[in-house]
Amino acid sequence: MKVAAKSPKKRRTASTRATLTLSAESYRKIDELRGEKARSVWVQDLIEREERVRARRSFAETLAEQYTPEVCRETLSVHDEFPIHEL
Repeated sequence: MKVAAKSPKKRRTASTRATLTLSAESYRKIDELRGEKARSVWVQDLIEREERVRARRSFAETLAEQYTPEVCRETLSVHDEFPIHEL
């Protein structure tokens, strides 16, 4: 009887999947909130939403830094000089 040689083990390349360990309570909350969506899709949407929130927050902080009191005074003086809303 001839025995076939085992195929060489393939090394795993960088996978696009990962395992997330959560408590049973966290899984319960995810299931409650996700509705009909698959868990992985819901979690990915959650991550993307958080990225958008952080990007908006960073943008708002940058704008707040640029809108100095001097710029505010200049803007108000222009509005006083050219009252476009009082037509």
